[in-house]
Amino acid sequence: MVSGSCAGRKTAFVTGLVVLNWILVLLMQPTMAAGFTENANFELGLRYGYGQTCKAHETLHFNSVMPRWGVFLTQPDNPVLGKLRFSFLVEGLVGAINDGNSGWDIGFTPLLKISYPINRVLAYIDGGAGIIWENIDSSSYAHSFNFSPQIGAGLDIKIYKNFALSAAYRFRHTSNAGIYAENPGVDSNFFMVGVAYYY
Repeated sequence: MVSGSCAGRKTAFVTGLVVLNWILVLLMQPTMAAGFTENANFELGLRYGYGQTCKAHETLHFNSVMPRWGVFLTQPDNPVLGKLRFSFLVEGLVGAINDGNSGWDIGFTPLLKISYPINRVLAYIDGGAGIIWENIDSSSYAHSFNFSPQIGAGLDIKIYKNFALSAAYRFRHTSNAGIYAENPGVDSNFFMVGVAYYY
């Protein structure tokens, strides 16, 4: 008989393989979808993110919904930057935290995004520093108000017209920046999937 945790890992592994296979099929389609962000000035997206603390004395699990909106700061085929484009985004966060106790977090982060189109894929890195409020009985958070500098990378893969499937990784540090005497700080790894619309 398979234990619950093993069954859960097996299900997650199979789900991951199915998603990876789907992404590979999309990437191998004809390149008629190339340049789907060429005429775009804005981006609208919604993501689900799962995060977990690393190098902490306790393990916290984060399940987050992250809406985002952004504006391109540069145009495609720039004489200096070429296809490289810069964007400014604002990303919201509403989520649940669990470490044995249950709680929630809410916040927002301004981000700078640098993207480069490769056929039907938009590869990018993004980073910024936001503000986050947590409400959980956890020794990892000395206070409910914290700052959250973060950096990550991802891919937006065109699936239909100006719609794209998003897959991304994010490293996030959360601390109160020394505002209070207690400031343990929390580092977390986030994996995100979602959809984006460029217009």
